[in-house]
Amino acid sequence: MPPAYIAVAETDPLRDEGRDYAARLSAAGVTTEFVQAPGALHGYDLVFPQARVSERSLTDQVRALREALHA
Repeated sequence: MPPAYIAVAETDPLRDEGRDYAARLSAAGVTTEFVQAPGALHGYDLVFPQARVSERSLTDQVRALREALHA
């Protein structure tokens, strides 16, 4: 399996599902990076794309994708 990058917002109604999914992947031996954006709400990166937390999230997503493709 390829590595997984799972990002959730701290106040996202889907946060727990994302965390549980990341835990199941990791338990199955999949290299998994789980990130929770502090203080963020669902869709934060679309609603507030220039917020520091959104910019950090995009940077992390690009990094994870580059690492996965160049591994």
